[in-house]
Amino acid sequence: MVRLGAGLGVNVLLMRGLGVEGYGVYGYVLTLVALCSFGASLGMERLLKREIARDPDRLARSCATGLAATSVLAVLTGLVIVGAAWGLDGRSEVVWAAALGAVALGLQASSQVIESAFHGLRTMRPAVGAQVAGKLVLLTATAALLWSGAGVAAVFGAQVLDALVAFGGMAWAARKLDLRGFGTSVAEVRVLAREALPFGLNLLFGSVYLSVDVLLLAQLRGDTEVGIYRGAVMLITLFPVIANTLTTGLYPRMAQHLGDAAAAGAELRFASRVLLAISVPAAVGGMLVAEPLMVFVGGAAFAVSAAPFLVLAPLLPLRFLNNATAMTLSSLNRQGARTRGVAVAAVVNLVANLLVIPTWGAVGAAATTLGTEVLLTVWFRWHVRGLVQDVKILDSAARVALPALVMGLVVWVFPPVHVVLTVAVGASVFAGLGLLTRAWHPRDLRELRRV
Repeated sequence: MVRLGAGLGVNVLLMRGLGVEGYGVYGYVLTLVALCSFGASLGMERLLKREIARDPDRLARSCATGLAATSVLAVLTGLVIVGAAWGLDGRSEVVWAAALGAVALGLQASSQVIESAFHGLRTMRPAVGAQVAGKLVLLTATAALLWSGAGVAAVFGAQVLDALVAFGGMAWAARKLDLRGFGTSVAEVRVLAREALPFGLNLLFGSVYLSVDVLLLAQLRGDTEVGIYRGAVMLITLFPVIANTLTTGLYPRMAQHLGDAAAAGAELRFASRVLLAISVPAAVGGMLVAEPLMVFVGGAAFAVSAAPFLVLAPLLPLRFLNNATAMTLSSLNRQGARTRGVAVAAVVNLVANLLVIPTWGAVGAAATTLGTEVLLTVWFRWHVRGLVQDVKILDSAARVALPALVMGLVVWVFPPVHVVLTVAVGASVFAGLGLLTRAWHPRDLRELRRV
């Protein structure tokens, strides 16, 4: 919740402080860094987490090898990011912002290695303090820099401070781990990097899929169109933090169900039920309050973001479900299937964006993103079918549909009031009716506490 709140707070500050065009520049740099982010770690934290969950005795050696590998990879990735910013854009503000973003990325990659050790041991609590402290620093520093009149490049300095605080907190929390035998070798680093390659390729293709629309908008339509699209996509990219948190908690538990389709199916069934109960009403409500929501978040200038947001809102349930099924593939040794699916999605999304962005701009980019997410949903569900039993996703969706529909009708006819009040009324209606239709149950809350 702190990550979600801080992310929302930072974006609100940037939207209101930089305007549509300045926010577009910020979004462009952020996307460029994200596109290259796979290289900083090759996604090895997922591999480490899975292996530590199955063999805790390898904890110290795995951490040392992961930290050594990410240190080298982060430096090389940083050089690529700065070079890309210089070659593709050339503006000093963009280059400096990209450099600071690269530094933050390297620190985050190292933090994730330590965090994966905790998660592999099925405990998230020791890492929470570091994350909370970092996000509070990020929010405070962003506000201070914007108040002082700093430009986009300085705002990325706040991300460096966030990453420094989080890494320091993670390192301090690591004192609780049994790190006897901490050490590594060049050979071990090479083996880890080779084994992590499918995870890294998944991140690469995923970055292409999630980033190519912004980069093409910047090249074909300019910073203002990027700002319009980023305003719409901001909430869509923040809200899945909830799904990612749940699947991160389930990941090491799911990894222990390799070969047990019934147990794996029970985990995925629980995750799917919870994720649908959150994301479906959010999508329905978001579509009904798109324009006032965009104005509330970014100001009147971002009313134009309502159209692409309206197109993107149905993506939420799909992305939540994809988070769960993709996690299942990774934890049950089917990373290759996950990576191939994301690779297909990246190619399809690139071609589709090249066709529609020149004519339809941000709305076209939103449509291609939604269509690609549908493709991923089909792909992941098809490839996970042999690993799990009795998942019942359609049953969970049916239980959510009725209260979501009634909630939508209530929001539709509700008198025009502040959007926050409208959202609160809609959420209350869904919560009450969802309990009756068993879209959610109090025992789900008890189960969440055991994850």
